[in-house]
Amino acid sequence: MLQFAWMLLQDARARTSVARERGASALEWAIIAAIVVVAATAIGAVVYKVVTKDAGKVEHCGNLPAGSKC
Repeated sequence: MLQFAWMLLQDARARTSVARERGASALEWAIIAAIVVVAATAIGAVVYKVVTKDAGKVEHCGNLPAGSKC
């Protein structure tokens, strides 16, 4: 009987350890996802700024007559 109780205790410890590892893994993935979202937002902001700036130049030059310097 004592051996059975010992096996149950070991099983409970193993399950707790696996659950902790799964929780840590989920936290790691959440942190990685947050970093990716922040990086994508920063890159998107830079691209938007460049496109907006160059769109103004294109619009200005598009309204000039042909052959004129822009």
